[in-house]
Amino acid sequence: MKPILTLLLASLIATSAQAQNAPASDREELARLRATTQALIDALVSQGLLTRDKAEAILKQAQASAAAPAPQPQADAAAPKVLRIPYVPETVRQQMRDEIKAEVLAQAKGERWGQPDALPEWIDRVKVGGDLRVRAQSEFFDKANVLAEVYRAQTASPAWSPDLVNTTTDRQRLTLRGRLEVDAKLSDQVQAGLRIATGSTGSSATSTSQTLGNDFNRYTLGLDRAYIRWQPDVLGKGLSADFGRMPNPFHGTDLAWPEDLAFDGVAARLSHQFKPERSLFATAGIFPLEELQLSTKDKWLIGAQVGGEIDLARGVQFKLGLAAYDFRHMEGRRETDPPPSGPRAGATNYFASQYSSGLRLKGNTLININDPTSAAAPTWGLASKFRPINLTLGLQLDGVLPVPVGMTLDLIKNTGFDIADIEKRAGISFRDPSHPEQAIAEKTNAVQGRLQIGSPKLTRHGEWQAFAAFRLVQRDAWIDGFTDTTWHLGGTNYKGWSLGGSYGLDRNFWVSGRWTSTRNLDDGVRFLAAPGDPTSVSGNLSSAPLKIEVFQLDLNARF
Repeated sequence: MKPILTLLLASLIATSAQAQNAPASDREELARLRATTQALIDALVSQGLLTRDKAEAILKQAQASAAAPAPQPQADAAAPKVLRIPYVPETVRQQMRDEIKAEVLAQAKGERWGQPDALPEWIDRVKVGGDLRVRAQSEFFDKANVLAEVYRAQTASPAWSPDLVNTTTDRQRLTLRGRLEVDAKLSDQVQAGLRIATGSTGSSATSTSQTLGNDFNRYTLGLDRAYIRWQPDVLGKGLSADFGRMPNPFHGTDLAWPEDLAFDGVAARLSHQFKPERSLFATAGIFPLEELQLSTKDKWLIGAQVGGEIDLARGVQFKLGLAAYDFRHMEGRRETDPPPSGPRAGATNYFASQYSSGLRLKGNTLININDPTSAAAPTWGLASKFRPINLTLGLQLDGVLPVPVGMTLDLIKNTGFDIADIEKRAGISFRDPSHPEQAIAEKTNAVQGRLQIGSPKLTRHGEWQAFAAFRLVQRDAWIDGFTDTTWHLGGTNYKGWSLGGSYGLDRNFWVSGRWTSTRNLDDGVRFLAAPGDPTSVSGNLSSAPLKIEVFQLDLNARF
């Protein structure tokens, strides 16, 4: 602002002084220059960049300087009187006009003066996006499946899938997923992200789909993401950290972490690129799963991963990620005393280790954690501890074949399963010497192979992609509440395949279809229900027949 004020003051003084003695031809030009300068001062006042008092002071100073008599040099009496008229060359006047105009216009452009549709400067640092998906889904159940009431009749340890409500009735429905995301760049080092999405908080944590059919009533939105990302200017900006409710910080496939799942907590990532075709990364994080008011054994997820990328040849990229996770205090522990009563009821830690029905799906081995004397409905806890190792391998071919090809192989091994530890926490033995086949076998592996061809991301009309995948998930390989809800309608303890494809109908608008077929794994230990009473069952329901087919037809839009 100071250079502008100096130029304005100089211009006013010069034009005021010259206008008194200049010829008529120059007075007209000086009047235009004075009017231009006056208009610039008024513009600065109207934009709030110059106060009215300051503007009046500039004008008064210019008038006083113009009215003051110019100092006369001492001259000899004999010397003739010379009349001196100050003159500013045309080139100087033009330079003053250009400099004032350039500086004022630059400031006006930066601060968007006089633009009726101008938006605040911070809008340039904010990006808004989202997506919508309308899905028609059909679920087909084999008529030979064991009835749901058989699963729900379980009361003793071990148990499997006690929450099933439908195993034989086909279902057709429409679902909607809507997500709106805002990303803000606060500085060169700090970003913030916020996303809201459909989906009830009482349903699965791994899906944001909303089933339609509510008598035309409105649906709820939930806070899906809210996080701060800090990327300090160290290590070549290879270090970053996320705080809050964030996107999945780990590399992998939906075998472990479904696409819709968000993480609560803190995660840090360190990456380094050695050459354009080679890089390494390491990620670590700690995430609260359940905070307990009356217990010091809060439930946490601790995870760490290392990996890297390398270009094996032109258009051939290989990526690897090796992760280790520890689900702390998720395993169930049987209570030894009856529930507290009287003043102690509700003020004493009890059932802190239960596996909440709002989280669990189906497949994991469960134990009843009621005290031994209880005749109440069972309270279920996870039998196994979960400390899985996850290896993800990926190969991407671009420009090598007629179409892009991507292949992934994902492996999981839960290292936390220990039958002796399970029996100790359950308070019973699962190994009857007379029936050794009833012992709970260790079923802790999962594998998925996937092949995809076509465009990795659909953005224009005519682009397409297709995929085929095979998956096997044993019952205690992963916590069933954190699984994808398309395969086997969620959970573990199944094998199957999935085929699908997508086609771009327009810009960021595409249709996709998918067929998924799964069936329960059978470890050979199964005992049928008692004759005439299908709810009276003994044996291993983990091996009971449960075959499910799922067809999905989606219409997708991204903005």
